[in-house]
Amino acid sequence: MSNKARKNPPQMTMRNGVWHLRMRVPARYSSVESKNEIHRSLLTGDRDIAEASKALVKQQVLAELDAKLAMTSSDPSSHYETIAQLASSRSFSYQPATELAARGVEVILERIDNLKNNKDAPTSGMAAALLGGVERPQLTITQVAEKMPEWFPEDLIDKHERQKKVWQSRWTRPVAKFTQLMGQDPVFIDIPRIDAVALRDALKDRVMEGDLTGSSAQKEISLLNLLWEKYHDAIGADEREVPSSPFYNLGKGFSKLGDDDERKLEVPLDTLQEQILAPGSLRFMNDELRDITLIIAETGARQSEITELPPHSIFLDDDIPHVWIRKETGEWAREIKNKPSKRKIPLLGAALDAMKRHPEGFPRYRGKGTYSAAANKVLHEKGILPAEITIGGLRHSFETRMRNAGFSNEVRAEMMGHSVKKARDREVYGDEMSLQEKREVLKTISLST
Repeated sequence: MSNKARKNPPQMTMRNGVWHLRMRVPARYSSVESKNEIHRSLLTGDRDIAEASKALVKQQVLAELDAKLAMTSSDPSSHYETIAQLASSRSFSYQPATELAARGVEVILERIDNLKNNKDAPTSGMAAALLGGVERPQLTITQVAEKMPEWFPEDLIDKHERQKKVWQSRWTRPVAKFTQLMGQDPVFIDIPRIDAVALRDALKDRVMEGDLTGSSAQKEISLLNLLWEKYHDAIGADEREVPSSPFYNLGKGFSKLGDDDERKLEVPLDTLQEQILAPGSLRFMNDELRDITLIIAETGARQSEITELPPHSIFLDDDIPHVWIRKETGEWAREIKNKPSKRKIPLLGAALDAMKRHPEGFPRYRGKGTYSAAANKVLHEKGILPAEITIGGLRHSFETRMRNAGFSNEVRAEMMGHSVKKARDREVYGDEMSLQEKREVLKTISLST
């Protein structure tokens, strides 16, 4: 059957032996496009080839409309981002005209040929995209940090509000430190190496004075270096042409500065047994604070793994009562630290009693990140924990109890949600530990059963 005799595919029409895209203009573009329909040549008379290329051409048309819409915005960064995406739709990286000129005439001619072959008008958005008609936005380092959620929404999927704030602070915190120490909020891409070195030296002074740990200072510089990479990724820069970060490789040596052993001290076992797990010992705490503490002490779970538990991950009526640590979505959305963290934890003794008192979880602390500060404050005030030991030491005590009982490194790793592969230093075969096996471990080390 001939092409003429067959019904045209959706959004396609034949003109003079050549297939064309025929699409209605979405209402959101009415302010920048007067036509109700747009026709665009698919450059072939072959029906199958035309159908295969239709989606790409449609994407290019929408990108051009987005570019027109962006140009009406008062935000210059919006212009740039859209024009960069437009260039990307033709498999080109966006570069301002001055940078293109520096690359030579052959690069420019290649882009002009693309415009001619696609019959783009000299005044079109695509021409501006391929020939560098929009200058790079002059965003300050603070503005770059603030735009990260907008640029990388995929990194925020399944994070609850507190996790989103923590993610955002990865960028705003080191940037605020930079602007504070340097006394300015410079255009990000114009930061010279000498200013980055000055930041490094200022951080060194703070470490030497004991106001900052070496690893924290090193992390701040690493995050600023990563921010440089993420920024250029967001604007569509070709990674082969991204200028070197002014913060590159400036974090070396911080680990040698100061007494920087950040390993948490464990809670002494006699304190744990006599002043935390003994009946009535934590009566000065509110109910949720006390019971979270008891569960952490007897399970070795991370604080957030217990405070963030949703009701549907608490199984008190099963043959072996337990909680299930896993990635949550929807109303209870939250991420977990890593893949080995996903696990089921049996409950017994004080932990089981505590969870039974809160079968729906802990709404007072869920999603707020305030448990640690509240627990440390009251335990230090009451003299149960000395100043140098924090509630995080309960998890370290948990591993010590397993080690003292003779459990292998890999069993301890699985109980704590660590990588068994790393513990064994080889591939892992066979099933993970059953709830029954985990319960036997907990029975062996329990201080409250």
